[in-house]
Amino acid sequence: MPVVEVLLWDLERLVGVDLSVSELEVLLPKLKCEVESVEGERVTYEATHDRPDLYSAELLSVALKGLLGVERGLPRFKVGEPAGEARVEGPGYRPYAFFAVVEGVRLDDEAIRQLVQLQEKVHATFGRDRRKVSIGFYDLEGVEFPISYVAADPRSVKFKPLGFTIEMTPEEVLRNHPKGVAYRHLVEGRGVVPLIVDAQGRVVSFPPITNSEEYRVTEDTTSVLIDVTSTEPEAGRRVLSLVASAFAARGGTVRPVRLVHARGYEVSPRLEPDSVLYELSLTERLLGLRLSGEEVRELLLSMRMEAEPAREGVLEVRYPYYRPDILHPVDIAEEIAMAYGYERIEPEVLPPKHPGREHPLEVFSREARSIMAEMGFTEVNNYMMTSKRVMFELMRLPEQPIIEVENPRHEAYHALRTWITPQLLQVLASSKHAGYPQRIFEVGDVVIPDEAAETRSREERRLAFAIAGKGVTLTDGLAVLKAFASQLSLSVSLQPLEHPSFIPGRAARVLLCGEEAGFVGEVHPQVLVNFELQVPVVAGELNLDVARRCYLLWRRGSS
Repeated sequence: MPVVEVLLWDLERLVGVDLSVSELEVLLPKLKCEVESVEGERVTYEATHDRPDLYSAELLSVALKGLLGVERGLPRFKVGEPAGEARVEGPGYRPYAFFAVVEGVRLDDEAIRQLVQLQEKVHATFGRDRRKVSIGFYDLEGVEFPISYVAADPRSVKFKPLGFTIEMTPEEVLRNHPKGVAYRHLVEGRGVVPLIVDAQGRVVSFPPITNSEEYRVTEDTTSVLIDVTSTEPEAGRRVLSLVASAFAARGGTVRPVRLVHARGYEVSPRLEPDSVLYELSLTERLLGLRLSGEEVRELLLSMRMEAEPAREGVLEVRYPYYRPDILHPVDIAEEIAMAYGYERIEPEVLPPKHPGREHPLEVFSREARSIMAEMGFTEVNNYMMTSKRVMFELMRLPEQPIIEVENPRHEAYHALRTWITPQLLQVLASSKHAGYPQRIFEVGDVVIPDEAAETRSREERRLAFAIAGKGVTLTDGLAVLKAFASQLSLSVSLQPLEHPSFIPGRAARVLLCGEEAGFVGEVHPQVLVNFELQVPVVAGELNLDVARRCYLLWRRGSS
């Protein structure tokens, strides 16, 4: 979760009222924020990943105004005449760019610090470390319209990158500038790089890497140019609206920019609200509150939203476009709950058939964990992401269909696991120092490609276990399997299994109530060598969906 720092006096001047730390400790949780620490005027809080508008003081102050009643309803910022035109002709791998101008901003050191914090936090979260979205803002002084977002030869032009006094080509920036080294993987090897240039051909920015030092924002800056480049148009539009609104909260007037691109033209930023239809019955169904339409409208005003009747029992709720967390009417119910106050909602015991009850598979999985722990096994937890090497190569298996990440950040985590056993062997390999025998298990999900499914894949809940130690044999694995089945009154049978990961003749297919449910076997010596294990290992894996069906059959038969 992003951790944000604001100064109390800065918030006070933005909100327009005196604030105390105790007030913030009450108000911030209404915005899903948690106060981490208070040191003098400095307040540190944790914001949720889906509320980028709360990553700095500017739009936090807008939200606080609503809760305090200083301003209610949709935020309304000053909007002026269009500032000019921008031609968008960027590289195909990063095709989208959006621009805005904000004039009359009042900046000082703390204001700039907050806006840079917003930029960095959005980059790290919503922007996926600049891969999806990157933000730049510049002193407008000296920038001539029309501006252009272009695909350029990385050796064709020079400019002074931020923090440097010497000119460099984009190619040199990627080798010598700290941000160039850190983010060159986003543009390197593509033949062309994205640049933002003005009417005179002067480089304003090299997104998503760095800005030009010539247009650095300082305390003397009163007019700024903002750009957002992205790989997804809707993400770029929302982030531009967010950043332009943040600057406008510092007293500025937003001046739109007309974008000309291959698809036609549009005007940015979008400051008009988005909307969603909300059925009033959801308030009682989800929150247990019987509120009238007028009461709901009043609560939403304090959350900086507005609502009007759309039809009987339905409101059209309008919310700021920079709120990417509003995806469904359920999100509106959450806003109503926060405005009403969770502490005021009377707790109720849920009926047995309530949709909010724990999923039966989770109940069964918890029971499976308990049984394994009682048999002396230690639970481990691995990521669902793993690699082909671990799942297939180290396990002596030919490659099989899997779900892979298209552009993985790390070769060790590029695919969703189709079985858990290889990761248990990884755990054993990293815990050789702990002595033997070792008995570990994991209850978790695997993902199997399935063309017949709507998502072309299906999830299975599995129980996997492994025993490592001198003298460990298949008999030890079968004893665990039969003890587990006995605890749940499961009917278990075995069939011979030939599997490359196990010693021939020492592996079995497991059937529960006649349905294939998994396997158990002694791990092949070559697999042990691959994982650098020096003692025998027996491993087993069960499909808990099958085990639960078998358990329910037994319960029905015994009742």
